[in-house]
Amino acid sequence: MVPDAPASDAADAPSVSDSRAARARTKKRVIIAAQVVLTLGVFAYLFSITDVPTLLAAFQKSPGYCIPAAIAALLALLGVAAVRWRLLFTAYGASAPPRMALLLRLQLVGLFYNMLPGAVGGDIVRGVVSRDAFGERGLSAGLAIVLIERLLGLTGLMLLVLTVLTVHPMPALHLPWPFLALGIAAGLGAVGAIALGRRLANILPGKLGELAASLPELSNPFAFLGAVALSALGQGLVGLVGHIAIAPLAPEVTLADSLVLSPISFAAIFFPFTVAGAGTRDAAMIALYGLLGVPRPVVLSASLEILFSYLLVASLGGLLSTVTPLRAQPTAAQKS
Repeated sequence: MVPDAPASDAADAPSVSDSRAARARTKKRVIIAAQVVLTLGVFAYLFSITDVPTLLAAFQKSPGYCIPAAIAALLALLGVAAVRWRLLFTAYGASAPPRMALLLRLQLVGLFYNMLPGAVGGDIVRGVVSRDAFGERGLSAGLAIVLIERLLGLTGLMLLVLTVLTVHPMPALHLPWPFLALGIAAGLGAVGAIALGRRLANILPGKLGELAASLPELSNPFAFLGAVALSALGQGLVGLVGHIAIAPLAPEVTLADSLVLSPISFAAIFFPFTVAGAGTRDAAMIALYGLLGVPRPVVLSASLEILFSYLLVASLGGLLSTVTPLRAQPTAAQKS
């Protein structure tokens, strides 16, 4: 007779699983702690090299309408992002695209989660909750659409900045026209590569090919081009947010200047080592607007107002998430 397996072997399985979960939790805590420490460190450095009395004077000089106007522009930006997201569902053949109200709510809640330490969770939440839009393709297609949306945001940034620089050259950022033309061509090439990603899967290497193969099939090019246009418009609103904060304190800065400098600064949100890009975005604004001769305390004052506006808008998403927890909701197609 074969003896029974030792009871300790069965008992070891849960302990191994628990150990892995504990290591994962520890790793997450370390990442969060590192992000918080680095973010505070960047701000500490910025304040150490900034004349604080001049910074306070800039705060006092800033008109009272700046933060409400920045909040309005940020809400408009989220609205544009929701419409772009809806167009991408159409472009990639979603059988039951979510309602616009749900998409806007998901943008707000996603912003809240993305503003938390250690979080890239806002995009995951948006992909998971919208998974029903693709039926059997479900979660993978929903997350792929969120990824495409992110990539289009970066492409819209490139197209906007290079187009503005073509018609509004900035001596501090002087770029020869062949470089501008090459940059615009690269931006359009990126748009084409995203659109044709699944068809290019066989020729792309390794993980990149696997990622491309997981993308939904593009079925409506016109909706996709509309999403590209809205990406550039969204980056224009990012430029407007920056200009609302900086212009009253530095009248020499034009809107065209901010349409270039502010979106580039906000790209720091993709920097994974600080909380939601805070600190790095402020440092980037100081460096870029400094090229135009804007004093550091003035730029830091404007960037902190923008950060405060972002936190207020994100808190609205947190409130929505608390009052009515996210879950997949019926779409227009399902209700009809």
